[in-house]
Amino acid sequence: MKSRLLRLLHLAHRWLGTASGVLILAWFVSGLVMLYVPFPKLDTDERVSRQAPLQPDALAVSPAQAAAACPGKLRGARVAMAAGRPIYHFSGADAACSVWADTGEAVVVTPELALASAQAFIPGATLGEMAPIERDQWTIYSIYRPHRPLLRIPVDDAAGSVVYVSSRSGEVVAHTTRFERGWSWLGTVPHWLYFTPLRGDDTRVWRQLVLWLPALALLTVGAGLALGLQRLRLRRRYPRGQVTPYRGWKRWHHLLGLGVGGLAFTWLLSGWLSNHPFGLLEFSGLPKGAAQRLAGAAFSPTADLALLKRQLAAVPGGREAEWYRFGGQHYLEVRSPDGSRRLDDQARPARPISPDTLAGLIAAIEGQPVAQAELIHEADLYHYGRRNPAVLPAVRIRLADPQETTWYLDPATGRVLGRVDTANRLHRWVFNGLHRLDFPPLGALPALRDGLITLLCLLGAALATSGCVLGMRRLRHRRTQ
Repeated sequence: MKSRLLRLLHLAHRWLGTASGVLILAWFVSGLVMLYVPFPKLDTDERVSRQAPLQPDALAVSPAQAAAACPGKLRGARVAMAAGRPIYHFSGADAACSVWADTGEAVVVTPELALASAQAFIPGATLGEMAPIERDQWTIYSIYRPHRPLLRIPVDDAAGSVVYVSSRSGEVVAHTTRFERGWSWLGTVPHWLYFTPLRGDDTRVWRQLVLWLPALALLTVGAGLALGLQRLRLRRRYPRGQVTPYRGWKRWHHLLGLGVGGLAFTWLLSGWLSNHPFGLLEFSGLPKGAAQRLAGAAFSPTADLALLKRQLAAVPGGREAEWYRFGGQHYLEVRSPDGSRRLDDQARPARPISPDTLAGLIAAIEGQPVAQAELIHEADLYHYGRRNPAVLPAVRIRLADPQETTWYLDPATGRVLGRVDTANRLHRWVFNGLHRLDFPPLGALPALRDGLITLLCLLGAALATSGCVLGMRRLRHRRTQ
């Protein structure tokens, strides 16, 4: 009976490995690439750094007047410059809407405006032929939905840039370089199976693939671990004092499996669980209506044009400004390459929100008393930065409930930075801990952590490579029989 089970396990590992070996190898290689090259995305800092300075005197229409040109319910607004003119960018539920702030006319994105936006984004470069697209490999995220179709413009510069202009607002919403695209084909794209045909409006096929392919790989590694331990001899060794009965590629596969097979299993398991298969490892979000209760009021574009001009004049060199709400009040955040300044409805610097004020609101939202509310100036185990620094100082509010639910908020704006309960703690340690080695003391030593992940990925790739070689040999042998 035991020999039959071992034989079945051996056959399962052999043929599952033959089927999934290349996939496991791709995950190790792509994970290593992702450590150093993220998926291309235009963040706020880069966007702001490439914008022209705001011209408050050019404003002739208030946000409230401009909003009348936009259909549907509006959720927020920014003011910036485009083609030398001030422009309001309104965000809505389904589509973006932009209005010229000097005339109140809705923006119509012409080829000339799109090319002017691209030229301003990369000054002095020669622009290629513009082409409208619904999506491509680098614009699959849902954040681009309000701006589709996008206008893709290749740029003849040293970086091999491609910019994407919104057909709704006329602003550049995405930017990629040859370096980012090339490495992403070896990194994020195969790692997350982010192929364009799978990531359209219908993602059901993609969800099935990320559900079952990692499960197949897990069975392969699990069977290999069991066999590897069964064949290992540390006391009654094989001839010539060997701990493994194998030679050549099989020997390396056995030894590498014993060395990093356990780590390969935990990486595959944590990566699989990050997609919450069958509801596993799901993390909780904010309580329903929490964001609205913190804001205290729905977005309402201001009709006070004079106030807006004073606010913008108070921050010389500002590149864009965005409204946010807290406690029923509207504030303006003016951004520049040097940082951001937040102003109240009197054009004065907005005062930080006290921990006690935030604690009272959180207690009301959660319906639980507050055990501790404090201002923290250093990252902790649940509020920390990875690629980008954590927002500090931050307000940390721990509730007196069985789960010790903890909120993290930005005292400058009242924005929620995170909420941690039992489910989120479990996700943090299973995914971030096991998959990213994001645990003490490695979390405080990024160079050591990155070096360790690099070494382990290379060893995992060597393990997968040896399995692929053995699988190909087996297939070739069967063909010649």
